[in-house]
Amino acid sequence: MILMPNLNVKNALDFTNTLYNYKLEEGEEFDFINVRNCDPFPMLVVSSAVRQLRKRSDVKKCRASNLKNGYAEHMRFYTAMGIKKGRGFDEDYGSNTYLPITRLKISDLRTQGAASLERIQEVIENKANLMANVFAQGNISYKKWISYALTEMMRNIPEHSHANEIWYCAQYWPSYDLVELAILDEGIGIKESLLSNIAYEELISNDEDALLLALNPGVSRTFIPGGHNLSDDDWANSGYGLYMVSRTCAALDGDFIIASGDTAIKVAGDRVSTYKRGCRIKGTAIQLRVHLHKMNNIEEITKLILKAGEEAAHDSNRAIKSASKSSKRIIG
Repeated sequence: MILMPNLNVKNALDFTNTLYNYKLEEGEEFDFINVRNCDPFPMLVVSSAVRQLRKRSDVKKCRASNLKNGYAEHMRFYTAMGIKKGRGFDEDYGSNTYLPITRLKISDLRTQGAASLERIQEVIENKANLMANVFAQGNISYKKWISYALTEMMRNIPEHSHANEIWYCAQYWPSYDLVELAILDEGIGIKESLLSNIAYEELISNDEDALLLALNPGVSRTFIPGGHNLSDDDWANSGYGLYMVSRTCAALDGDFIIASGDTAIKVAGDRVSTYKRGCRIKGTAIQLRVHLHKMNNIEEITKLILKAGEEAAHDSNRAIKSASKSSKRIIG
């Protein structure tokens, strides 16, 4: 029997380790009796770990018990693991406080873009704008930043991950004035993506090296050593997305978590810390948490963060010196 954890960050990351070398038996039971707390990031991480376990196994049928958490059902947590309980992914729903676990097929995004003569980044930006409406609570500045953050995190998936799908989930808790956005892919992960660029080979020996490097400004798989790295293209990849979003979350009294391979990194306040117990993430999972009332001076905050980032990148011979137009739009 597999005892599913209560869904907080620590339990979710620990659970991925538990399942990594687990041998699933025919007819095995998944018991959900401990599932009470159901935050977006843990739901995405745990459901992905179960999907990966089932893909690795030759088991034809498993059982599920104690599926009594109505919120988990409504958020499609069970559905995301292939359990037939709750609404399917073909149903589009949500409210001004939540978005259930949703799967976007990248092939569908490309098809949609071709039909409307848009690049996939523009299709993703349009979807991010709609998602941001849910949580902006009518504030234009809030919406602008949330849309930017979602666009930057989601566009990385078709550009770098080799994944076939984007998974996301989100929740706003009015009593805490707190928004959590979670995004996941099941692609090649941060390490393999950055190692495809010879400029970073000597800097990366493990997943932790790769994640810490990726959080620096101007670090991108598309960086050209000694070449031309500035572009007039609005969607040129400049390597500032993870840096800008993580630092802004921290500045807004929230936090940012990125997990890939066997490592998870948290950015909160002035600290960048590693979850020492590790994890086993196929692809990349990201959590953004921000307090909306802290966003009153969001443009000034992001302007200072971008300025510091470009100054730091200027002193590096492995970084793109200037952020893309898409990143700079958030400050103007």
